[in-house]
Amino acid sequence: MSILGKLFGNSKAISAITNGVDKLVYTEQERVENFQKALKLYEPFKIAQRLLALTFSIPYALAWIITFIMSFNIDVTEQLKLLSGTMGNIVLAIVAFYFLGGTLATTLKKKG
Repeated sequence: MSILGKLFGNSKAISAITNGVDKLVYTEQERVENFQKALKLYEPFKIAQRLLALTFSIPYALAWIITFIMSFNIDVTEQLKLLSGTMGNIVLAIVAFYFLGGTLATTLKKKG
């Protein structure tokens, strides 16, 4: 048994200490591996983002198209208020969540 083995009791204690010290050092390879794991875990959220974006964006765009077409025949002031007001803000937030999520993270990483 080595001197450290005699000091700490057995080889299990020494290996536990060396593993603990190894965990304290965060290498570039470990960072890349953790990032790849995070991307894999993020995949269900990407599906949710797409579903949310499509669920709200397609009907919203259709509402604008229908409002435009109907504006030649009737007064659509109320519809325009609805589309450009609260509903517009909600759709803008959803589309920004979908398109700007990865872009914003990448931009912040490049600046930092």
